[in-house]
Amino acid sequence: MRAATGFPGGLRRAGIAATVVLALALLTPIVVTATGAFSRAEWYGQRSEGAGVETVPDLFRYVTGIWGGALLRSVQVVAVVVPLALAIGAPAAWAFRRRPFPGSRLLESAALVPLSVPGVALGFSLIQVAGGAPRFALLVAGHLVYTLPMVVKTVANAVETFDPRLESAARSLGAGEWETAARVTVPLLTPALVLSALLVFAVSWGEFNVSFLLATPLLQTFPAALYLTYTTNSFPVAAAATLVFLAPVVPALLAIQALGGEEFHRGLPA
Repeated sequence: MRAATGFPGGLRRAGIAATVVLALALLTPIVVTATGAFSRAEWYGQRSEGAGVETVPDLFRYVTGIWGGALLRSVQVVAVVVPLALAIGAPAAWAFRRRPFPGSRLLESAALVPLSVPGVALGFSLIQVAGGAPRFALLVAGHLVYTLPMVVKTVANAVETFDPRLESAARSLGAGEWETAARVTVPLLTPALVLSALLVFAVSWGEFNVSFLLATPLLQTFPAALYLTYTTNSFPVAAAATLVFLAPVVPALLAIQALGGEEFHRGLPA
């Protein structure tokens, strides 16, 4: 007898078991890392940070003490990238779908190409093209290249879902272009804009390849510092740094799921 889903009972149980195994494989590293931050460093061999790091608060103080500058740099990059990505990507997406022009579809597709470009190649290209620019500006540019496609696709999908007659009705009642945008278009797109901002934040916060290549001793983001932590410090210190990294990004990912991450993925090209 088949299960309600239409699959044989054995196949359904096998699928559930595979899902559980996959979930455990994804969660185990996080659990081990979280546990490591609250363990004694001696359990993992010789410590590199010295005898001053004895307790859990010491671990986090040590991490923020040596990598606080990198953490602040990541905050600064995200604070610039998120509004820039929205300011550039959202109007472009609206124009692609509401004011199409010859080649607009091709241009929209081209906007997604950076997602397939390796970060090392992108970072090297930025150095070659604009190596004389301030390094912070290069970091922002590298993050924008990867985050703009997400804004364009998310907002473009949202534009397709609401009735353009609402805008026409507003204009017929005397509203100008700017008033129509402020009272009709933007409110209708607000969920997509919030989702886009969360996506940009999550990707920019965790971006490593471009950031690591463009990093200097005086300017590096927290993901690049996290890599150095794992290669130079004991595991408990690296685990504490990982928890600091995850603290803002996990709520963002949960919010993305709640706001419609699946709709975003459905909109990506095959």
